[in-house]
Amino acid sequence: MRPTISALRTWNPQTFADAGSAAALAAEAVDTGIDRAVRTFDSVRSWRGRTHAAAHQKIWQEHDHGGEVRNVLQMIADEASDAGTDLSHARDHVLRIVDAATSSGFDVADDGTVTHPDPRRASTAAEVSESIDSGLTAIDALDERYGSRLDGYAADLTTMVDGQPDVTLPGGRTMDADDAVHTLESLGPPQIRTIVEQMDPDDVRRLLQANPHVMGNLPGVPFDLRIQANEINIRNALVDEIQAGRGEGRRARTLREMLTPGDGRERRFVTFVNTPQGRVVEMIGSLRPDTRNATTYVPGTGTTIDTAGGDNRRAAAELADQTDGPVFLYLDGDLPPDLRAATSPAFAAAMAYRLELFGTELDAEIARHAPGARTTYIGHSYGGSVVGTAEQLGLTPDRVVYASSAGTGVHDLPHPSGVERYSLTFPGDPIHYAQSLPGNPHGSDPDSAPGVTRLDTGTVQIDGRTYDSGIRTHGGYWNDPHSTAFRNMVKVITGQQPDLYVARKPDVPELPPPPLGAPAPLWGLYLLNDRADGDVDLPGPIPDIPLKLPW
Repeated sequence: MRPTISALRTWNPQTFADAGSAAALAAEAVDTGIDRAVRTFDSVRSWRGRTHAAAHQKIWQEHDHGGEVRNVLQMIADEASDAGTDLSHARDHVLRIVDAATSSGFDVADDGTVTHPDPRRASTAAEVSESIDSGLTAIDALDERYGSRLDGYAADLTTMVDGQPDVTLPGGRTMDADDAVHTLESLGPPQIRTIVEQMDPDDVRRLLQANPHVMGNLPGVPFDLRIQANEINIRNALVDEIQAGRGEGRRARTLREMLTPGDGRERRFVTFVNTPQGRVVEMIGSLRPDTRNATTYVPGTGTTIDTAGGDNRRAAAELADQTDGPVFLYLDGDLPPDLRAATSPAFAAAMAYRLELFGTELDAEIARHAPGARTTYIGHSYGGSVVGTAEQLGLTPDRVVYASSAGTGVHDLPHPSGVERYSLTFPGDPIHYAQSLPGNPHGSDPDSAPGVTRLDTGTVQIDGRTYDSGIRTHGGYWNDPHSTAFRNMVKVITGQQPDLYVARKPDVPELPPPPLGAPAPLWGLYLLNDRADGDVDLPGPIPDIPLKLPW
């Protein structure tokens, strides 16, 4: 409802957050209780016969039922938490305007109308009144939206006391929600999208509650529904970590960060699978009717769900802000954990299959929400090999940027025509060693491959110093949004004319011969590091450069 100013002052949106925490604890208790019951039943080894079979069937029915109740509680927890955050922000915004107006001599009525004793301030009073009215209207909309959703979840709990109700598919066929999810799994993405979009919202919500893991990661399910399902999945994964005694471990911290708004915005994931390295696709920004571009960014070696939330996500968020379009931080697969593993093309081959499928899904989302938006795929280092391989498998972007890329794709297959392709590699970046290796398993050198335009790299600021070449430029420009390289990526994404490459230094400087017995590739890294940093020591943690080192 639309509050008065006096009522707004008495509001305490923190109670929403408290209710969300209580719902999360209840979900954890349900999960713990049903799992304990199943383990206890399974531990009885001597019980056999028809009674055992009947009991086994019943307890697994209740396990499924308990999981559905837990999932509804997690939806309540997430919605209540979001309500607390958004309503607190809106409330504080309106009261700041009211207090500022009052301190400036304006009179603010309880309904938000603003006046001033001096008739000459009437126009200012009207402007302030309009601002307050707009804020109260926004609060009313938030209150109605969150209230309606929470009422729906409460009704779900009531209707599923004896089990979840059946859902109705297009055409009038009714089916158990779990069975309906299994049916969707057997269909192709276009069929899935058609069915889900024609279903009643209440029935779709029951599908999410029945099996959020499938619904959160199933190609064909619209992104907004996958995001809702993955909110449940992330919360359930956190419960699993806590139950396993790892509640303060690295993964648990990562999951809590994923549930915490970033830059004031709720984090949204169109893919989430809690594997050891983690599989996620985070959507930063949104698709709107006026959106002109959408970007998918694949990072490089060593990136996991536990490390992507730092520099990778900050860079993706900066790209989203500068391009005014969504950026998808893509980690739906395992990247190589280290340089030794990065010499293998197997990671790129496996990950590229899902990236190609994701591209089809993104195209469908763009057609639905932002017709005319153009897509750009950026692969950094090993991620460039993933993007190029996905193209060879059928990915059809509008633009591609090979950013300090290991190669243009691991398969001996053509790339689709009609795609604008660019490369971005600083001189002195040791990735040049990998790019120029005979028989490079990651494909052609992007800087010289036919149909690829090399972009200027200019300079980059790293730790207060300016670089135009060297080992630190391999990834440093991702952390400098004002660098030439970063600006060129923005220009490509937004359809502007990027700056073409200007040769300032050799890609691979002439190096003196290595000392007797020193591995030549590592000697090159040492000298490049020495020239770039003035550091006479061998490099410590070597950045994401998939070289064929001799060990």
